[in-house]
Amino acid sequence: MKPCLKTLYMNVLLGIIETLCQLPAELSDTDLDEASIAVLFVSQGGFKVDWLEKKLKEVKEKKKNVDNGKARLQQIEEDLQKLNQKRLDLKDILDKEKANDLTANVPLSFNDVLKMF
Repeated sequence: MKPCLKTLYMNVLLGIIETLCQLPAELSDTDLDEASIAVLFVSQGGFKVDWLEKKLKEVKEKKKNVDNGKARLQQIEEDLQKLNQKRLDLKDILDKEKANDLTANVPLSFNDVLKMF
């Protein structure tokens, strides 16, 4: 193999490794697709990259888990916000009912009774 081709393959390998060393949340699907193509390119060049394919698969799975986790967290936060609003609404209703109860639960004074006549 020509030295310039070896250098090319080594640079591609390093690029793949740099991609895999990023946080899964920071990787786009395009990044991972490009890494897959790069692994295929290097393997077609005669390099044994089964280990790299395995690592790429692991990172793809981690990315999937991170993305699913983000979606679940967002849904939970939305649900929590709705529940908090419902709680505030119920507290307002409770406070109004307590105020109504306080105003209704007042005995008549002696003067109030005499005013009725």
